[in-house]
Amino acid sequence: MIRWFTGHPTAGNLLLLLILAAGVFAAPGLLRETFPDFRAVEAEITVPYRGASAEDVESAICAPLWDGVQGVEGLETFTCTAQTGRARAVATMAPANEPLRFVNALRTEVSAIDTFPDRADPAIVRELHRSDPVTSVAVSGDLPLTELDLYADALSDRLTALPGVATATRSGLGARTLSITATQDKLEGHGLTPAALAAAIAAQNIDLPAGILEGAGTDLTLRFTAERNTVTTLAAIPVLSLENGATLTLGDVALIEERFEPAHDRAFVDGHPTILIDVAKALDADALRVLDGVDALVAGETARLPANLQVEIVQDVTSIIRDRLLMLVQNGIIGLVLVVAVMSLFFRPGFAIWAALGLPAAFAGAFVWMALTGLSLNMMTLVALLMAIGIVMDDSIVIADSIAVHAADGPTVENVAAGVAAVAPGVISSFLTTLAVFLPLAFLAGELGAVLEVLPVVLLAALAASLIEAFLVLPHHLKAGAKKGTPSRFRSGFDKGFAAVRDRGVGRLADAAIRWRWLVAGLAIGALIVTVGALGGGLVKREAMPEIDGDVLEARILLAAGTPLQRTAQSVAQVEAALDRVNAALTPDQPEMQPLVIRRITRFGRNLSAGETGAHVATVAVDLLGAETRTSTLDDIVALWQQEIGPLPGVASLIITEPGIGPQGIAVELRMTHPNLSTLQDVGRATLAELETYAGVRNAILDLRPGAPELRLQLSAGAEALGLTVTDVASQVRAAFLGSQLAEVRRGDIAWDLDVQLSDEDRTTRADLMAFEIAIPAGGTVPLSNIATIVDARGWGSITRRNGLRTLTVSADVDGRIGNADAITAQMANGFLPDLVADTPGLGFEIGGQAANSAETVASILRGFLIGLVSIYLVLSFQFRSYIEPLIVMMTIPLAFLGVIWGHMLMGYNISMPSLVGAASLAGIVVNNAILLVGVINTRRAEGFSAPDAAGDAVRARFRPILVSVSTTIMGMAPLLLETSTQAQTLKPLVIAVVFGLLAATVLILMILPAFYAALDDIRPRKS
Repeated sequence: MIRWFTGHPTAGNLLLLLILAAGVFAAPGLLRETFPDFRAVEAEITVPYRGASAEDVESAICAPLWDGVQGVEGLETFTCTAQTGRARAVATMAPANEPLRFVNALRTEVSAIDTFPDRADPAIVRELHRSDPVTSVAVSGDLPLTELDLYADALSDRLTALPGVATATRSGLGARTLSITATQDKLEGHGLTPAALAAAIAAQNIDLPAGILEGAGTDLTLRFTAERNTVTTLAAIPVLSLENGATLTLGDVALIEERFEPAHDRAFVDGHPTILIDVAKALDADALRVLDGVDALVAGETARLPANLQVEIVQDVTSIIRDRLLMLVQNGIIGLVLVVAVMSLFFRPGFAIWAALGLPAAFAGAFVWMALTGLSLNMMTLVALLMAIGIVMDDSIVIADSIAVHAADGPTVENVAAGVAAVAPGVISSFLTTLAVFLPLAFLAGELGAVLEVLPVVLLAALAASLIEAFLVLPHHLKAGAKKGTPSRFRSGFDKGFAAVRDRGVGRLADAAIRWRWLVAGLAIGALIVTVGALGGGLVKREAMPEIDGDVLEARILLAAGTPLQRTAQSVAQVEAALDRVNAALTPDQPEMQPLVIRRITRFGRNLSAGETGAHVATVAVDLLGAETRTSTLDDIVALWQQEIGPLPGVASLIITEPGIGPQGIAVELRMTHPNLSTLQDVGRATLAELETYAGVRNAILDLRPGAPELRLQLSAGAEALGLTVTDVASQVRAAFLGSQLAEVRRGDIAWDLDVQLSDEDRTTRADLMAFEIAIPAGGTVPLSNIATIVDARGWGSITRRNGLRTLTVSADVDGRIGNADAITAQMANGFLPDLVADTPGLGFEIGGQAANSAETVASILRGFLIGLVSIYLVLSFQFRSYIEPLIVMMTIPLAFLGVIWGHMLMGYNISMPSLVGAASLAGIVVNNAILLVGVINTRRAEGFSAPDAAGDAVRARFRPILVSVSTTIMGMAPLLLETSTQAQTLKPLVIAVVFGLLAATVLILMILPAFYAALDDIRPRKS
């Protein structure tokens, strides 16, 4: 087939055009994102239980939920968090299960639970992670809130209609509420209670079908239409008929207002009241296209709106994807130019260009495979393509070099085909060994594994496409480009100089290494032992994943539960003032003195780290100057902001972090279990205090906190004599102080909640509660203080059960410049926590977060690496017809790790998951040159050379293709290695591993491998 494609005038070009056309059609449909979707399949179960405490929710909702779902097939973990007024559970599916079946099974089991309290709302089950955040749109202006809300609602609908937008969720103003409040005095004057008032409204406010009037000519539908959906119509509802025949209406006894509740659900942009619309995309939509659509819509709105209404994009977490991908593409183009330049040094430019055509074919093949398998264009797949720039050239280089030798006397089909055939076994073996290493790495475990495993998949697709091009297309092109001509002066001079370096430099060094082979072998093994010791001793540190700076920071504020909104606002003001000082201090350091802080977004009632809502939490978010533009790192900004904030009186927790958690998970996450909550709180505080003693630890928090102060009521002795029951009293108190939520009413497309309760001024103090009048069945009322006792207490803000066990989680971030998260976790897990367990009966602990994710992924990388080594041995043993020679080739793999470890040390980077993937990838790269070198040695031995002479001659014969292949691989990745952008920090460990590993491997292959071969020949039994 090779000879046929070489001689056919059009077949090779047509095949190349077919591959390129397929790639061109596939590429535009690829999604763009920062990382592949690494999230596990999870389902959320929410059960609102209005007014219930966390303890009540735990026992009444979380416990039955666990009993009901623990038998669901594929359930890995079930975490239920009980908070005041609701339960939220997250069920995580184990890998290798069917998501749709898992979620449906959960839905079935939850719907079968019949022990939930009657006052609890129905459970809602939905699959999580079906959308990804794109940006937020802020709507503000000098308008009444109701009009601003109407515009924001219409804008939300238009945003949702954009292609690719999954949801556009309005926040920052609370729910639209028709609030009906009455004073205690006025209700008592007419013998009414809040509960009776709510019942009267519900009875008079209906929109109900009433049947069908079946006539001879036509049928008429009957309907009662008495729904009241405005302040005026609600005020006209009759609530009491007086003895004189007059009717008391709702407007006579109650104040009816349009409100947005709760009052703490508010948002501000740079201090101006704002409605935020959070835009999320569907999973199958391209984030940048969705952002462009939102940007175009906002630009159109800005152009047509009056000056007193502003619409702008805030908290843009998507445009940075474009910056990151563009950075990689630019590095790729530079690398491609360098690769072609390097090849032009060793081959004529025409030869080099034809050989470089393997790259477009490789990229096209990768794009087609990515489109077929649903992979996206992200930082990992682009790095795979960058690696491919150098690696896929190896086949072309070897084949081109062989063709150049065989066609020296004239390019004919036979000569060219003979040149390909001469190296075909070695090239195929090299591909198979690369396949053997990369294929197991395509099945990594854990969230980090989900990010990293796409790299070998894309690289293998590129290598397969380039192999087809190298065997079937390249020979035809080189046959036409191998016309013999007079070499240029530069070519003659370069070839002469290269020959001198090869024969008198590298060749003599190889001869010396072979001569002193046992010393060289001992030194190599000694260097490997020292390197392993340096890694094990902590000289080179480890981490899960280097962080990338984004453009958004959040300061998440948590005060004690029950703190009023005014007190929270004071803390927020202190945080905002500190941010202004940070902006003033760092703006002069930015390019052209651009402001560091673009805008500030403040949200009350929101804290994602604490997982709580209410008046006691708030978040101050900041949009920063782009990471590629600003000179300040996020770590610098966070440190200065915390310093400027200073002490925050009454604040339980202040966390300054980026929104979202990367694939590595939380830096430090320690989970403890114990049946007693007070014991859990004690050990949690002790663990938190111990954790905060480590350098670099910040944003430490535990998730078991006291709740708001409570007043617990019990009926006094003798209350039953008045005909009262606990249910009667509780219902009346609940209706007055919690309120009654009636059926939702609608005005067109706008929904309004209907809420009835005591007026605000009648439910502020303990005295108001004591004086509240309870209606008794016999008629009349009695003060609550006469029939109930009140006890002060304090419950819990939230209680978490993980797989049925009460669990406390201590989590923290770590400043990588000062501390190391893996080292801190290891010290806690090996020292403090076991001692704590020994001192606390019934206590258990578990390591989560970054350490657990890393351990799972590292185990799968090592497993895949071992499978790759066995596969390489099988391939090489088959090719060399030997059990020993494959081991010589494979010795280059551990020795290449010398470059990996010390390269990280030299560049100042920790060993991370990308480093391990890069190091494992080396196994498939470095053996390729070793295979070809050992193949030449065996050829020379067959020709009668001794082992030392054959090894030395093979080094000289293979020096040129080895140097070219290594140089092209390194040059393809060199721009990224030298990239100073903060966006490249996650990828540089992988590049360091490959580049420095290749540099070390090249020296080892040319010097140490021949020495090992000769040493092995010394101890090999001689045939008699």
